[in-house]
Amino acid sequence: MIASLDELYHSELFFLPVMDENARLVGLEIIATFAAEDGAVRMPTELVAPRLSVEEQYCLFVEKLALLETCQHFFIQHKLIAWLNLPPAISDLLLLDSELFSRAARFPFLELAINENYPGLNQGKNNETLANLAMHFPLMLANFGAGEASTKAIFDGLFKRVMLDKNFIQQRAEMISFEPFMHAICCPDLLQLRVADDCRY
Repeated sequence: MIASLDELYHSELFFLPVMDENARLVGLEIIATFAAEDGAVRMPTELVAPRLSVEEQYCLFVEKLALLETCQHFFIQHKLIAWLNLPPAISDLLLLDSELFSRAARFPFLELAINENYPGLNQGKNNETLANLAMHFPLMLANFGAGEASTKAIFDGLFKRVMLDKNFIQQRAEMISFEPFMHAICCPDLLQLRVADDCRY
């Protein structure tokens, strides 16, 4: 995908491995960076995303689905999960656009990653879009603890998986309330960012 900012940037997709506590590969998150046409400047999606139009966000999401399609046998053969970040602007489109919906729904190993700053996350299942997404797709709450989101969406059971922010873990791991909080999280799987380095497990 080509994004027109101060100059032209093109997207490059990468797989970020996610490991469990035994260093076994659990899945791969598809992440994007944007590189200037001359290759001299490279930016993460977080810096570019606020400047992307809905159409550009749609193109990037479709580009990620196309990548999944080319390597779906790898995910199935190795029983791995694929995570794709779902921007808020694409959420409604995914539910309304039958072609986009069917493209995403065909991958049994796909989970959609919702960031903690997702609009209306604190409404939990009262957020109609989020509740509908959870009915049709497995959701993963990414970077939980990075911001000010409440635990309502977690306790409402909207997420199959929660990935904790590493700074959240570092700040709260020694607190008496941390372990009961971890046991109270209502989801089948809990992932945490490895504190020692940037690998995810």
